[in-house]
Amino acid sequence: MAAPSAQAPLVPAAVSPFPRGLSGTIAFQSDLRGPGNPDGRIRIYTINLATGVVTALTTATTWDDEQPQWSPDGSRIAFKSNRNGANNYDLYVMDADGRNLTRITNHPEHDHDPSWLPDGQSLVFSSARDSRSDLYRVWLSDLRVDRLTDHFEGRAIMPNVSPDGGWVAFAAQTLPSPWGWDYQIHVLELATNQTWPFDESGPACWPKWSPDAQSIAHVSIKREPSFIQTLNSFGLAPTPLAGDPVRWHYYPDWSPDGQLLAVSVSPEHFDGQDWDLAIVDPSRSMPYQRLTTGAGNDRLPDWRPR
Repeated sequence: MAAPSAQAPLVPAAVSPFPRGLSGTIAFQSDLRGPGNPDGRIRIYTINLATGVVTALTTATTWDDEQPQWSPDGSRIAFKSNRNGANNYDLYVMDADGRNLTRITNHPEHDHDPSWLPDGQSLVFSSARDSRSDLYRVWLSDLRVDRLTDHFEGRAIMPNVSPDGGWVAFAAQTLPSPWGWDYQIHVLELATNQTWPFDESGPACWPKWSPDAQSIAHVSIKREPSFIQTLNSFGLAPTPLAGDPVRWHYYPDWSPDGQLLAVSVSPEHFDGQDWDLAIVDPSRSMPYQRLTTGAGNDRLPDWRPR
């Protein structure tokens, strides 16, 4: 077999045969090693759900590009990267095809977890720039940064903005456990900067609002392996979703119509991890379906808005 050319970089493998009946595009990250990426640097890719075609958007060689998030109109992708040469993560925005890269934050501490406001004019993110970790908002027009939480107890991380732009769901280590503190889901009201814990979330992380803002999907770590669970918008009625019972499930993201969830699954969480993309149906009318396979950790799926 001929070696991959520079015009056709190695990309994560889609399953074959690829599932039928899906539509849209998912952005994700992978550390697939191969020609041009011997160190397994994390790059951003897309997968076309109608065809299974995977496309590389970034070509990291000495840095990592992570946590892709589509803009509300689907024209741009926000992500974090340590490509600045200082080995700290800042936020960047690029066009949907990987062009027109713009640096959004510039700080010696790490910035993580970009999440768009629905008007596409600003991003909420987490950062250790002034504390262990708090939530901030950066405005794309002038790169002004506003602080949203102040030394939040248990570290505020993994923010996700609600579809109406009024709320931010996030995770923080505030739930007492026999060995210390577990993560649980909280919400922040942007108009007042007040926060509330969702006590029924249990040990949980990576919250994601549904498109109609009526549900929040998140990772439940009540047991091993982890699974995906939903809460209603008041933090009540926890409902576990069916998936692969022997695999860890992480990083849920809703389809634009709110009918399906893209997730990452792996047989292990740490040693021996091998993450692939999969589809979970909360209604159980469609079977659990894998999207990618083979080498590389395929993580942080984000479904492009229609």
